[in-house]
Amino acid sequence: MARQNTISSYLPVTFSNGNRVRRFGKHCPHCHAMVGCEHMSGLASLQQDKLFLAAKGTCPACHHRFPIACVITDDKRVHRVMLPLWAYRLWLQLATRNSPQLPARENWEVAEEVPLPVGIVVPDVNAVTHSSEVLGRFHDQTISAWVEYEGRRFLFERAAPPGQFALSEHELLLAGALIYRQQEIATTA
Repeated sequence: MARQNTISSYLPVTFSNGNRVRRFGKHCPHCHAMVGCEHMSGLASLQQDKLFLAAKGTCPACHHRFPIACVITDDKRVHRVMLPLWAYRLWLQLATRNSPQLPARENWEVAEEVPLPVGIVVPDVNAVTHSSEVLGRFHDQTISAWVEYEGRRFLFERAAPPGQFALSEHELLLAGALIYRQQEIATTA
């Protein structure tokens, strides 16, 4: 069952398309002051590329309490939910009852950071030899079936939006978005 926390403890949230919701605010219906997510308490859940929010806001200026029932889609649009807050909150609790929940922030421990294995980063597309076979395009970059760099051949693996990737030690990042994996070399015993 989902726990009720401040909405700021659920953020930031990143959607599968790369869009990110870092903060959320709403105007107080009483005095029209901006109420930030740190002054909202309730539930938030990311499901099917939608962020569902069911909370109570408390205006820091006039201390007026008001309901917040909305859905934020992956294009960052906020849609009002027409259900009463108690019904929407009940539905959200039932919808998230089997979902894994994050531990409360006060129980979080700081773990020693383990460096991730890093592959090869090649910012200049002219620094590699490209195959003549073209698979397509991504962010105005031509995707070659394979590339050669420093005598090693890398096959196209995947494309990733800039800054949204993790490289293994056998991968090459080309032009900040195209990821190639080193070709497996067959060995005989």
